[in-house]
Amino acid sequence: MDGILGWNVLAAVVAIGYLAVIVWVVSRIFRTEELNELERWVWAIAVICFPLVGSIVWFAAGPHPFGIRISRDLR
Repeated sequence: MDGILGWNVLAAVVAIGYLAVIVWVVSRIFRTEELNELERWVWAIAVICFPLVGSIVWFAAGPHPFGIRISRDLR
């Protein structure tokens, strides 16, 4: 019984840590002044829907990977 409890506690600690990292990344996205409002929401949705890949891309490539910008100006 102790083995199962130990694994459950370990799983809970890992899950809480993982969730904390995702919340931290999303908060960093919304505090970044380089992004406009639409870009912030796109990044936040990407990190929430694809947490591992989205977080890695955010930290590795930054807010504008490959110089890509999203603009509302559709002239």
